[in-house]
Amino acid sequence: MSDSYPSAASEDAPKPQSGPRVEDLPPVEPPSAGFIVQLFVVPAIIVLAVCGVYFLFARAASTEHDWRQLVADVKSENPHVRWRAALGLAQALEADGRRQANRTEPLEAGVVPLAENKEVAEALAEMYGDLIQLESASDEQANQIDFLSKALGLVDVDDVSLPILRDGLSEERSEEVQRHSMTGLVMIAGRRFEKGTPLENAELERQILGLSREPKPLVRHQTAFLLGLMPSDAALERIHELLDDGDQITQVNAAVALARNDSLDGLSVFQDVLSDAVDWKLDPAQVEGEEQQNAYFERGLMLDNSVRALTQLAPKLSDEQKASLVKALDAAIASTEDDTLTSSMKNLKYELQQEKS
Repeated sequence: MSDSYPSAASEDAPKPQSGPRVEDLPPVEPPSAGFIVQLFVVPAIIVLAVCGVYFLFARAASTEHDWRQLVADVKSENPHVRWRAALGLAQALEADGRRQANRTEPLEAGVVPLAENKEVAEALAEMYGDLIQLESASDEQANQIDFLSKALGLVDVDDVSLPILRDGLSEERSEEVQRHSMTGLVMIAGRRFEKGTPLENAELERQILGLSREPKPLVRHQTAFLLGLMPSDAALERIHELLDDGDQITQVNAAVALARNDSLDGLSVFQDVLSDAVDWKLDPAQVEGEEQQNAYFERGLMLDNSVRALTQLAPKLSDEQKASLVKALDAAIASTEDDTLTSSMKNLKYELQQEKS
């Protein structure tokens, strides 16, 4: 017996159904926002997330490769390759420093910020060490010394960066090398001070204290600034002595150093600067020649730093001190044609008046 199926021609076969009539179809409606999100946006987000993860891993691997290649290039015999690599390392240090400052999560295990990378620090220190030994540096080499001192100032590897910068402060080095080396040290000490963990290095402190007695005003006013970032008892004692230095910039830097450490002992120096600003009549339109430009820069810097320090000290001042400063500020504002300086002085005046009330 075999199975039997109705043939296509059989009368018992089911008749084909006709399609639905138009009037029986549901009305056509535009797609909802939710449907569009499900159809397009959600898949796009998933794709972007996957790409983002891939990009982060690729970037991490690329960064690792980049700094290692740059360190290798720094040792190249080709001077152009060397300096492109040095510039690249400095840029990488700055970029990584910004990333670390904005970081909200702890670093993964084994990951070290570029500023703490010893290979990077050693590569920069080696180049700097070669340059500062030159008896006579060309203009290009002087620019390279300036650049490398600042690059080393971005590094937080004390056993590498501090010795080479201290070498740059030694007596046999030129005043230019000493100045740039001090700049690098100020950058390192300033960063530590802002973090609430001042740089502590007994050998460096002794060296800076010795340099603070140098006859060169430039060296003294830099050391006054640096000692304020390394506020040991000995450093603060020397800063107080520098308030009476014969060089006005050194006096101001000493007063700023004390203000940074919440001391009012340099207040009279700031008052003198405001008084002097009346006679300075700072007006950028009247500056002619290099000598006038240098004088204008130094005076403007002293006035600006004094205003910044007084702004920090404002909550500690008595009503009498505030009233005296407001009077001095009015006179200095009336005599100054520099918009930036007058704006900062007006802001200080307002704050002193607010504090008083």
